[in-house]
Amino acid sequence: MNDAVYRPVTFDLPGPEYEEVTWIHNEHGSSSSAPLSRTAGSLAPGMMGAEKPGELPQRIHVNSYSYTRAEHWPTESTLSPHLDDTDLPKDDSSLLDWRERCLPLTEKVVVELDAFDPNSVVSGGWKDALAAQQKQISEAMRLVHSTAVFHAQIFAETFAARYVMEFGTESQTDGLALLQGFPNMSTQRAADLWDLGRIARRSDAVMSAIKSGGLPSGDDDDEVSFRHGFQTAMVKYGHMNPLGAEDLPTWRENTSMPISIIRQYAIEDDGRSPRLVEQAGIARRKSLEAELSTAARSSAAIEDLLKFLPYAQHIGPVTEDHNLLADQRIGNASRARWLKIGDLLQFRGSVEQAEDVFYYEVDELLELLESDVLLGACELSSRKQQLARWRSVVPPAVIGKGALVVDETAKEIVVAGMAASAGSYTGRARVIKVLTEANLLVEGDVLVCDITTPAWTPYFAVIGAVVTNIGSVLAHGAIVAREFGIPAVVATGNGTSVIPDGATVVVNGTAGTVTVVGE
Repeated sequence: MNDAVYRPVTFDLPGPEYEEVTWIHNEHGSSSSAPLSRTAGSLAPGMMGAEKPGELPQRIHVNSYSYTRAEHWPTESTLSPHLDDTDLPKDDSSLLDWRERCLPLTEKVVVELDAFDPNSVVSGGWKDALAAQQKQISEAMRLVHSTAVFHAQIFAETFAARYVMEFGTESQTDGLALLQGFPNMSTQRAADLWDLGRIARRSDAVMSAIKSGGLPSGDDDDEVSFRHGFQTAMVKYGHMNPLGAEDLPTWRENTSMPISIIRQYAIEDDGRSPRLVEQAGIARRKSLEAELSTAARSSAAIEDLLKFLPYAQHIGPVTEDHNLLADQRIGNASRARWLKIGDLLQFRGSVEQAEDVFYYEVDELLELLESDVLLGACELSSRKQQLARWRSVVPPAVIGKGALVVDETAKEIVVAGMAASAGSYTGRARVIKVLTEANLLVEGDVLVCDITTPAWTPYFAVIGAVVTNIGSVLAHGAIVAREFGIPAVVATGNGTSVIPDGATVVVNGTAGTVTVVGE
């Protein structure tokens, strides 16, 4: 066993030249990646484009966590650095038809990966076969992100900045609220699971079954209705991967997470229904739209802002929907592709179990497929334990230049970040290192975590506020917090390491502060 497995996890940069640059944990690659997932992209160009000779890369991996080069911390934009100079699109036509333009290619990739038969690859042809697959994946992901997601972000950031310029900094909350209150796949997923929770709330048989981690097996109306509803939800959302990691099972493969969410929903009051919260957000947005329309009658600048508003209002649906309809679907199909290769190798006797392929780097996997060159048992075991150890810690939000330092002498713990969703809330802080621990949350808890991806959305109907290490006011966690009407402070940098688990905190989502008031 490698002794490194037992040493504390440190986040060391590749060389001294990297220390002069600010590196920020990438919210779009929040989990530590398995060796295969981390290296497979080398077979085809990725979304970040080619690196410039003589320059440090735009993205690096430290302990298999993805870090992106930035000018400073905190970042003011949700855009990737290589898109900072992207021109503002002339209109929102690319967003009005993004599904029709982008999803057919996603579907093509998924269908081809699903149909892939490893036995059809001839000796010597593995690199070409896998490179062709990765190229298709890269093209599909590039299309949806560069012509839909990034355009939505550009419009939303431009509107938010112009709104503040016109009405003042104190108006930011209203400017962001104008972008909320639009149905999307994340809120719909929460609502569908909520409906199943309502069935469990009224049925002892259903509640007893899901408390045991299973589905009800009886024939009464509630049990049948629950089973049907759960099966329908798995068809729609079963390809969700909690950590976005190809080596981990999806909801469909391991139903414990959706069942635990439903179990939590079953004990919530009706007033916390995601549909009621969504209706409140819609009502507030429409009220603010009417106020903006009135103000536009006497101001040409506000009239231009009003015309620009519909472009910016794509941010919620595009941000949330593309994840489920493109990112997660392709990720699920890719996982299934690797497991089929793992099954082939297991049949050959090259690996003990199909999942072992995820611990090979892609070049090593190609060598295994072509020449049957195996990783040693000790090395394979060490990699599995190392990845588990990396995933057991919260990665620092910033490394290199500008890395955050905790003031050990401070008498009061006050964490500052971006004010992402207005309001103040006092409650118990629960520091959740990984999404699989989120079942520890109970009604009214303050979620303190590294970052929230769309897989976290159902828990927003449970918590009273959210605090994250990274993110921005237009990142997923902030958008969903506003949809659910709970205070949020994002980009604290070190909230998970400074705020004690179980402490009583006051989250001020208007001021962007979190104060520990009791432990």
